[in-house]
Amino acid sequence: MKDRSRWSRREFVQMAGATVGAMTFGPPLLTRANPTNRSATTRFVYVGFGGEGAKDEGIAVFDLSGGRWRLAGVVESASPSSLAMDAGERFLYAVNEVNEYEGLPSGTVEAYAIDATDGSLKLVNKQKLSLSATSPRHAAVSPDGRALVVAIHGGGAYNVLPLGEDGGLGRVSGILKETGAGPHDEQRSAHPQMVVFDRSGRVVSADLGTDRLNVLKLKTAQLAIAGRYAARAGDGPRQLAFHPNGRQLFVANELDASVACYEYDEDKGQIVGRRAHVTTACDGSAGGVVMAVDPAGEFLYTSHRRGSGGVSIWKIEGNTGCLQRLQIVDEGRARLHELAMTPDGKSLLGLSREDGGVFGWDVRNGQIDLGVQLASLEAPVSMALKSL
Repeated sequence: MKDRSRWSRREFVQMAGATVGAMTFGPPLLTRANPTNRSATTRFVYVGFGGEGAKDEGIAVFDLSGGRWRLAGVVESASPSSLAMDAGERFLYAVNEVNEYEGLPSGTVEAYAIDATDGSLKLVNKQKLSLSATSPRHAAVSPDGRALVVAIHGGGAYNVLPLGEDGGLGRVSGILKETGAGPHDEQRSAHPQMVVFDRSGRVVSADLGTDRLNVLKLKTAQLAIAGRYAARAGDGPRQLAFHPNGRQLFVANELDASVACYEYDEDKGQIVGRRAHVTTACDGSAGGVVMAVDPAGEFLYTSHRRGSGGVSIWKIEGNTGCLQRLQIVDEGRARLHELAMTPDGKSLLGLSREDGGVFGWDVRNGQIDLGVQLASLEAPVSMALKSL
């Protein structure tokens, strides 16, 4: 990989575009349950950066016109831990992983309108979450574009915020408080981590603190529990990704460095049972699994936010969801905070908060070559990509 120095926000404006070559980019699979357009070419990439310990923070807008990365602008945003788009890619929502707002213990969410011509962001409004809803981690937009569901780590809850025609956020309309604990020191209370929508519009969530996977029903801007499934004690489920067929749910487990595959009945909205479970770390020092699923449903990619181990490529076996490791690319440096596949399945993208970079890998028949550093910025933590 090409090593580059980090840029502050002021230095961003002097950045020259980095060659992307044949790479094209599209909406990350992990933000949607529906299949993506595999022929789409992404025009803009949004990268949230900053957070705890960082000197600078915000959302960087990259223009990929002509196959090159060019910084189009930066907007200020406090600790944008998650970025989500509506289905029409007209609005971008940023989850601010903060513990206080206007003197009260609460996180916040921001809504931005996206300029279709230059990709620039215009703040529509900022909305606080419910009281004690601290350190929100992730959000997803409902398929009909009428609601935003937020997973809240610190407050152990989910919030629902209605969305207006202009993309603006209304006040919190629904609160679902969770209780429970697990056997690990990091599981002393409920810690929701991620929410995704299935193809019928139900919410599926991962709770690291209680070792639970949940199916939630969203109706009239309120959430109700439709079903629960207990993961293995001490797993600490953190990240979710549906197989394109909608019948397999992959879960990256934070605490035991593993990935599990569950059978999902999308007609009934039920997690039926666990079909596969693999340890992703090659040694005991790695942890904090991140993953991405190939849009065709043939391969799964994993890496780790803690420790080393590079990127592993797994073959997804037929309808069982069983995983067979095919390849490990260990470049001996970047610890990845997030992975995402492009809709055409030709590129893998990764963010490294600790190493301050956006990285990319060419994908051929599921295999990857050595990666390249596409951009350098302080503590990148979240990513969204626009193709429409």
